[in-house]
Amino acid sequence: MLVQLTANDLILLIKEAVKEELQKITNVIKLNPKEKESEPELLTRKQTAELLNVSETTLFLWNRDKVLEHKKLNNRVYYIKNEVLNKLKTVA
Repeated sequence: MLVQLTANDLILLIKEAVKEELQKITNVIKLNPKEKESEPELLTRKQTAELLNVSETTLFLWNRDKVLEHKKLNNRVYYIKNEVLNKLKTVA
């Protein structure tokens, strides 16, 4: 079966699918809050990628494009969990 869509229709379908997936992730995070208020929790690249279900390459690109910035500590890259979650909430 062949379906023809305009470019705008395809864009709208993709946006809606991404929005739904982000909402699912947001709901899971709300169900399992483990945030500590006193000190920021640092996440490694791998932990952050797993939390957001993206590749480490995507994290690199997001940092380059100032979408989600990392912090360096002793030549290692970390993400502040609160910043990651807040960014996720603003996108969803």
